[in-house]
Amino acid sequence: MDEGRKELFTEKVIAGSRTYFFDVKEGKDRIKYLVISETRPGSSSYEHSRVMVFEEHLESFVEGFRRALQFLGVKTKAYKLDDVRQTYPKAYERWSPDEDEQLKVKYQAGVGIDELAGYFQRQPSAIRSRLAKLGLLPTQAQSEQ
Repeated sequence: MDEGRKELFTEKVIAGSRTYFFDVKEGKDRIKYLVISETRPGSSSYEHSRVMVFEEHLESFVEGFRRALQFLGVKTKAYKLDDVRQTYPKAYERWSPDEDEQLKVKYQAGVGIDELAGYFQRQPSAIRSRLAKLGLLPTQAQSEQ
C-alpha cells in the first residue's frame, strides 16, 4: 500500500478475461477518491488501466455514467436513500462486528432472508451480500462459474 494512502473499500468484478476493481481510498490529506482499475491479458503479460475520480467530482461522474448506461439500454434503479430508509432504516450503513455475528447465528439457525432483512432493518439484497462476504452464501461471481 502506498505510504499515507488508506484503502477503505474494494470490490472485484470478473467479467470474461477482464477483471475490474473498484477501490475507495483516502489520501494522507484525508481526501477520498475512487480508483477504477482494469486488468486484462496482453500479448506477453497482463495490461492494466486505471481511472481516478476524486470525491468532489463523483456526483458529476456518476451522472455521466448513468447517462451512458441509459444510452446503452441498461436499466438502473432510480431511488433516493431517504425513500429506501423509510422501509429499511439501516440501509447502506456499515455493519458492526456484533451485527455480523448475530447475522451468522440467525442465518445458521435457519432464519430466512426476508425475516433477517426485517430484523436488521436492511434490504434483502444487503443481507444476501453480507452473507456472501461472511462466506455463508456463494458470491454472484462464484455462482456463475
